[in-house]
Amino acid sequence: MREALFRAAQHGKWAAQEESVAQRQSERITRQVYERSGLPLAPPTRTAGSATRGPASGRTVLWPYPRGSSDIIDRANCADLFLRTSPEFRVVTEYGCDRDALAKADPAENILLFCPYEAVLPRLSVTPDNLLAVDGRPVDAVASELIVGFLMRAGLWPKPTRGVSFTHIPAIDRLRTRLVNGTGIALFKAAQMAHFERHRDDLSDLNATLPDGRIGWDRAEVLAASEEWFARGHTVVYRPFASSRGTAVSFLRPDGRLPRRRAVEEVLDAMEAAMAGSYGQADPYPVTLSTFVGPRKLDGLACELRMFVVADPSTATMRAIPGVVCLTRAPFDEPDEPTRQTEDHRDLPLSDPDVLAALGIGSGELELLGLAAVRLWSAAVTAERAATGMALPFAFGSVDFLLTEDGRVAPIEMNGANVAAQACVHPLFLDSFGVAMRTALQDAVR
Repeated sequence: MREALFRAAQHGKWAAQEESVAQRQSERITRQVYERSGLPLAPPTRTAGSATRGPASGRTVLWPYPRGSSDIIDRANCADLFLRTSPEFRVVTEYGCDRDALAKADPAENILLFCPYEAVLPRLSVTPDNLLAVDGRPVDAVASELIVGFLMRAGLWPKPTRGVSFTHIPAIDRLRTRLVNGTGIALFKAAQMAHFERHRDDLSDLNATLPDGRIGWDRAEVLAASEEWFARGHTVVYRPFASSRGTAVSFLRPDGRLPRRRAVEEVLDAMEAAMAGSYGQADPYPVTLSTFVGPRKLDGLACELRMFVVADPSTATMRAIPGVVCLTRAPFDEPDEPTRQTEDHRDLPLSDPDVLAALGIGSGELELLGLAAVRLWSAAVTAERAATGMALPFAFGSVDFLLTEDGRVAPIEMNGANVAAQACVHPLFLDSFGVAMRTALQDAVR
């Protein structure tokens, strides 16, 4: 049934730059970062709140992906590796769902449901004993914690409570379906800002600078927070709740051609429209606001550095793998230019010596960046397990950093198991993602 994964991947967007970037990554530097960044990662253990099914009951794994994106091939490659060692699972794709394949399946059969988020959401429900279900079939594990954002927007799971700053998905200890990675840190950018501040010492080797973060629980709070920061001369970044791939990220300076209140209103209107277009519900709240950190530029384009973090099951550790330098048009090139996120970008290999030289750093600084990313994710997983009492499985994620013109480093975002651009890493390390996810899912359904 693995050919079904190939057919599904054909519907993704081709991203030629990922292949060329991967071929230019340095094996030596990648290996140096990978081997020297390891931190212990305790294996997950099943708890009383986890799903326990009888031996006659089949297992169901939901593997969602963003429709039409170049990331589908990454997901398909990981799923293929899972199936090679778990051949008892039968693949069901969106095509099968549309033909009631789940409803017709034998309850004792093991199913891997590989389909877009948008296709599975109308079929999702939560059972009385707090298992996710697709077409009424209980789901044992989901390969991305981002599914919780879809559940919340659809009213199937509680959103964060107003006024509460949380570090994990609300009431996840009640959800018996296991999520990879299971930590709400990837969903809520405001929680990430607070996480960076709590673990500032883990970034001390990097000469780090941290953006300030605030939460806007509704439009009025976003307007009020914006006005206060504008009055203090800050440029503001706006990010919606539980989104990925830069959806609806916007920037506003303290001055511009429009009155600032009207400019914020337009940003929120556009954000709601973008969320409706991408996720089906025009609900971006709670919105995270943060102060803008000016990035260093290459060839006139702003630099954003992605460092991957993966589980290494063979040594029970987390490790870092250099990813990409994403170059994008700076949001404030011209006074009257729109300041919303643009899709125009190109990627460079983060471990390439020439790229490092252009960034003004060496392999030693890159090693420190990898270790910082691992420390941040290790702390997040540890906090999640402490808060919920559940050892949810970790597979992979990333941390995005900015380099400033004066040589400081700013962590700006943590991405979970929905992280993109995996194919940009050195080819010898590409299987790390599939191995980590395979182990996480096998632990979750055993």
